[in-house]
Amino acid sequence: MGCNSRGDTITAICTPPGVGAVGIIRVSGTEAIHIVSTLFRSRTEQDIFKKKWGMYSGDIVGENNQVIDDVILLIMKSPHSYTGEDVVEIHAHGNMFILRTIVELLLKGGARVAEPGEFTKRAFLNGKLDLVQAEAVLDQILAKTRKSLELSRSTLEGHLSSKIYEYSNHIKTILAYVEAVIDFPEDEIPPELWTQSIRSLKQIVQEMERLLSTSECGKILREGAIVTIAGKPNVGKSSLFNALLRDNRAIVSPYPGTTRDHLEEYLSLEGVPVRLIDTAGLREVTEHVEKEGIERAWKAISNSYLILFVVEATDINDEDVQLFTSIKDNTEKPILLVVNKIDLNSHPKIPHQLHEKVKEVVHTSVITSSGLNELENMLLKSLLGEQEISEDIILSHEHQKNSLLKAKNCILRVLGKSELSAELVAFELREALQSLGEITGETAPDELLDIIFSSFCIGK
Repeated sequence: MGCNSRGDTITAICTPPGVGAVGIIRVSGTEAIHIVSTLFRSRTEQDIFKKKWGMYSGDIVGENNQVIDDVILLIMKSPHSYTGEDVVEIHAHGNMFILRTIVELLLKGGARVAEPGEFTKRAFLNGKLDLVQAEAVLDQILAKTRKSLELSRSTLEGHLSSKIYEYSNHIKTILAYVEAVIDFPEDEIPPELWTQSIRSLKQIVQEMERLLSTSECGKILREGAIVTIAGKPNVGKSSLFNALLRDNRAIVSPYPGTTRDHLEEYLSLEGVPVRLIDTAGLREVTEHVEKEGIERAWKAISNSYLILFVVEATDINDEDVQLFTSIKDNTEKPILLVVNKIDLNSHPKIPHQLHEKVKEVVHTSVITSSGLNELENMLLKSLLGEQEISEDIILSHEHQKNSLLKAKNCILRVLGKSELSAELVAFELREALQSLGEITGETAPDELLDIIFSSFCIGK
């Protein structure tokens, strides 16, 4: 892949909107240093064109030499920069008016506003990152827990990429043998070479299957799993919500209908990000506001990865059974039954209609903290299965999973036929390489690249 074909110079504010001590503007492109030089007045009269990289202090000046702000410039010349192009970072005071004024001057000087993710896209196009690493940049920015951050960092360092390239190199070696048969059919290929190739392909398939098994876990770590607390009014949903968060986030009241809208917060369960949602109590009402809250509760339930259905230990009745049945009939998501307030009744009787429909039951008391650790462990098990997050090579994007699955199926078609022409074997192996290249970006279509980089923030 070559350099950016547009060849223009882009700029954007890299720091978040708001007031801060420092705000950073990034400029990248062939004219980056020249454009900035027209606005920059060095205090030591240093020439910012001379060094490959350097830090300079001075002022950004506008029309009539009016000082806009005193700044520090970081100069990074091609190819020794994030994008692989000439890059200038302007470190100014973190006032949005100042930053926007500087950007306007840069635009007048010939730069244009960067598109979302365009700096990272240029880094990819210029060979500074492959597509897996480029996506890891965004994952690192959006990481919600320490474990999410560690995994995105591991991917950015190239661990997943190395595994994909390893698969590709093995397949390329085997493809070379197959193409030799096609090109020189009169030459004999040693039988042991074919046996070794088949053995290698089977090994690749096994490794691909292990990597594919991490995709659900990777998706949860990247996006967070939505877990909704549901049940009839006054069973302790909000209290349980607060207890899991270790914070009094939701208002708790003995009166039914206190929760009118759903509340949500992120919770880290041993590094797994969980988007916990507390919903309005489910019941038939006519009051408009509470009715709207209940409709939103049902929407949250339908969007959940997992549902905590809460009942009160002192009063488990037909209404609970009917609500649970209604949820069960309208979603295939896993449901954990939480029997709450066991400090008031340590031996609750669960109706058999309810007990028969759930796989997991946990007894809790927010007052005594009983069962909360068990609930958290059960949540983790339900989200991740028996898999532990110990590996540093995990698939975390749906398109990675789909492309790897296509590559695996190509190899399986080779292994599944006892007699397959050399031409068809070569075709399947090339298709496998094509699919693996979609992951690293070597063969990714422009439409996929546009989708991926458009999800980045402007300035990254």
